[in-house]
Amino acid sequence: MAPIRVLQVMPAMDAGGMETFVMNVYRTIDRTKVQFDFLYHYDKPCFYDYEIQALGGQITKLTVRQDNNLPRYLHQLSAFFEAHPEYKIVHGHYSGFGKYYNKAARRHGVPVRVGHSHNTAYEHNLVGQLDRWMSHSFVHELTDCFACSQLAGQFLFGNHPFTVLPNGVDTALFAKFDPKRRAHLRSHLGVAENELLLGHVGRFSAQKNHDGLLRIFAALYQQLPTAKLLLLGTGPLEENARALAKELHIDDRVIFAGVRTAVADFYNAMDAFMLPSLFEGLPVVLVEAQTAGLPCFVSDTVDHGAAFADNLHFLPLSDPAGWVRCIKGADFTRNPAAQAQAMAAGFDIHTAANTLQEFYLRRYAEVTK
Repeated sequence: MAPIRVLQVMPAMDAGGMETFVMNVYRTIDRTKVQFDFLYHYDKPCFYDYEIQALGGQITKLTVRQDNNLPRYLHQLSAFFEAHPEYKIVHGHYSGFGKYYNKAARRHGVPVRVGHSHNTAYEHNLVGQLDRWMSHSFVHELTDCFACSQLAGQFLFGNHPFTVLPNGVDTALFAKFDPKRRAHLRSHLGVAENELLLGHVGRFSAQKNHDGLLRIFAALYQQLPTAKLLLLGTGPLEENARALAKELHIDDRVIFAGVRTAVADFYNAMDAFMLPSLFEGLPVVLVEAQTAGLPCFVSDTVDHGAAFADNLHFLPLSDPAGWVRCIKGADFTRNPAAQAQAMAAGFDIHTAANTLQEFYLRRYAEVTK
């Protein structure tokens, strides 16, 4: 029997936490039973395109986030669902345009329309406020709701029922420490073994607060001159961050490494992880970093439900000096129990993948009787 096909609706499939989680599930599910296809809102090459196609997924790219042509978008949605009656389940991870694609799906007979909340706030800019307004009616067209955390679910779905599905990772992969790989990568990055390498993984956007991160690191560097900062990711504010690093006279201590595929190897190279985000749902990178055994220094605005390891410190963004004191006084020994703690807390990807696979198969059976 052919696998059921589930349509995953995304902004695009670039490297980001939400996208990484969906790919983690996609790699793990039994694709002889459930296959993913993808609907994007950008027509551009994306980080995960090749892997999606290699795994058997089909990708359809619309243009509304580039041309803002809503009538064209609505026509494209109608034509898409008219041409694809095989979809019985649509899983929407993009709340902003959800009222449009879910309504089109319902009108064309898609009986299961899933919404997934991945965040706890909107950015404080025009795009964020538009997203807030557009997401307001997302829940009304949904039949089922998931969220990465309790707070994320309450944020998007309010009093509507939802299921919390933690952002799982491949715990065996991230918990594997390879001293040879560590030495090789640090040499490649220009980091000596006696230097303290702090790391961050995230898109250069207002939410991730690279300005705050760089200012905290600049203050730390004044007291700890062996420190370096590794930044993995890219995004619209990267040039701003580079300019600020130069202004703070730390540009020779900050490594802008771009987007990398083997992120687990880079956690090997780090000595600690920093996440000073203004807000988060349940960040995949924090699950990865904890599973790798790293001490983690995290803004107290991040959902505390993301914590499962012993060496995680929540710190207020209003007290940069407190971050410096905490990092200076930290024990940088890797947590040997990290993988066991991640699995006990439900953060292994097999837990999430099995939950979703069983959900898809059950709901498909219910609506195709």
